[in-house]
Amino acid sequence: MTEESGPPAGRCPGTGRWDGLEKRDGVSVSGLDRRASFLVLIHGAYTAANLLAGMFMSIFLWRASHDLTPIALYSGLSAVMIPLAFVANGVLWRGMGAGASIRLGLGGNGIVYLLVLLLGNQAPLWVVPLGLLKGVAEGFYWSGFHLVSYDTTSDRDRDRYFGVQATATWLLTAALPPAAGAIIVVGGGASRSYRGYELVFGLAAVLLMAAMVLAGRLPSANRERLSVRRVLTLVRRNPDWQWVTRARLADGFTGSLMGLVLTVLTYLLLKNEQQVGNFNGVMGLLGVGISFGLATFMKPRHRTLCALIGGTMLVLSTLLLPLYLTGWALIAFGLLRAIGGPLHGNALAPVALQVIDRDPTPRAMRYDYIVHQELCLGIGRVLSIGCFLLLARVVVVIAGAAPILIWAAFARIPQAVALAEGDSRALPAAA
Repeated sequence: MTEESGPPAGRCPGTGRWDGLEKRDGVSVSGLDRRASFLVLIHGAYTAANLLAGMFMSIFLWRASHDLTPIALYSGLSAVMIPLAFVANGVLWRGMGAGASIRLGLGGNGIVYLLVLLLGNQAPLWVVPLGLLKGVAEGFYWSGFHLVSYDTTSDRDRDRYFGVQATATWLLTAALPPAAGAIIVVGGGASRSYRGYELVFGLAAVLLMAAMVLAGRLPSANRERLSVRRVLTLVRRNPDWQWVTRARLADGFTGSLMGLVLTVLTYLLLKNEQQVGNFNGVMGLLGVGISFGLATFMKPRHRTLCALIGGTMLVLSTLLLPLYLTGWALIAFGLLRAIGGPLHGNALAPVALQVIDRDPTPRAMRYDYIVHQELCLGIGRVLSIGCFLLLARVVVVIAGAAPILIWAAFARIPQAVALAEGDSRALPAAA
């Protein structure tokens, strides 16, 4: 199936779903629109590649240089290029469909991993072009991902959609990092070579290329030309957007820094990549149960409370590991993040889309909102990495408080009148 041309039909009154998608594509076994289900599968391949290679990229650069600066530079340049790619996607390549944007993003990520494979221990010397390419690829992927997510879901099924996404992610987290860590350790052998990393990066590239084929089934998601003036005046059009803005700034500040630093700290405690993988696998098993429960039972009225509980646990986790580099602190850190992550992230994921629905013309404006979110995330990421280079562990603890700031911002958004909730929304049994 190829991408369709032309815009989808209008939204159904009261649901926010694009009329015609559900009738044309039907509903998949997960209870989602069929195109949303394809996106879950594609995002699963993207996540699998990140768990195989992206998770160990920081450790690879650390082993090759024994310096955090190349890691911060790689992440910082990526953070700068992601929002720029979003803007370019809306100004220069507006006619590109969401599926094509996702394919370019997947292909770019695959090329990054192949380049690292070829460069080997010289990769730290090439972090500037690698970081720039990684940022552009991520920007193209996520701009298409957000468009398709918005166009194929409504507030009635977004808790299910993000719950299914998270369940798949945690299942992959339970399986792939231990496998990748074992491949790296066994492949390296006593010589501590990079043969294991070569295998892992190569497998990640193959997964991304396979996902590119599936992305041809996604809708084109045509959009209006991006307007800087509209992006800068969104709060005037939609006052509740100010809380999303504040949440995204905090989210960007914490997300990039946590991935950058905590992976290296975990490696320093556990001594090798296989133990890091096993640790993340155990976290994944815990996260599966939480995410599955949220996908099955989550209702819009429960979002704020679940996010508060999860945010509190995330904050507590980052008070432990950076300040107390011990085995017990690592265990407590893993438990808190495995439970708190899904409670916080899954519960709040639909809220920004709910606010976009409140715009007078959400169909025409949705990409402006998506770009504004990414600009806020990018500002937060760059600030966090810059502060880390100056203050290291102290900044990790400060950034760890961001989940509560994110919750406080989203909690200020008035919730829509509850929809009829007679359906328990339980996920059907697997075929």
